[in-house]
Amino acid sequence: MIEEAPNVVTEDGLRGLLAEGYLIEVVCKERAEKRHNSWYGTWVVRAVAPDGRDDKMLVTSRSVLKLRDFRTIVGLVSFLADMGCKTTSIPLEEGGRERHAAPGRTVAPRTGPVLVKDD
Repeated sequence: MIEEAPNVVTEDGLRGLLAEGYLIEVVCKERAEKRHNSWYGTWVVRAVAPDGRDDKMLVTSRSVLKLRDFRTIVGLVSFLADMGCKTTSIPLEEGGRERHAAPGRTVAPRTGPVLVKDD
C-alpha cells in the first residue's frame, strides 16, 4: 500500500519524519468556534519537509487512508504535545496554517536520578 499512497503518513511514521527534521503543519479546515469553555472546529495535520518540497497528510491507518482530523483544540494540543511540541499555535480561521517544529518521540524518555548543581 505504501507505493499506492506515498503522500500519507501514520502517527508512528510521523514520529520518524520529525526525527528527520520534518515539520508539523496544522491546517484549519473548518472555522473554529467557542462553545462554553471549549473551542471546536476541524483541523488536519501534515508533515512538511524542511525545504517545503514534500508533504504527507496524517491518516488513521495506511489500510483505510482516512484523514485524521481533530475536532477540539484540546485534542489537537494533546496530540502535538505527544509529538514533542513544546508550544503550539492553532489557526482559528478556515484555510489558516501554522507550522511546528518537534523532535518526535523516537526513544523513551530518561528516568531516574538527576544530578543538580548548586551555583
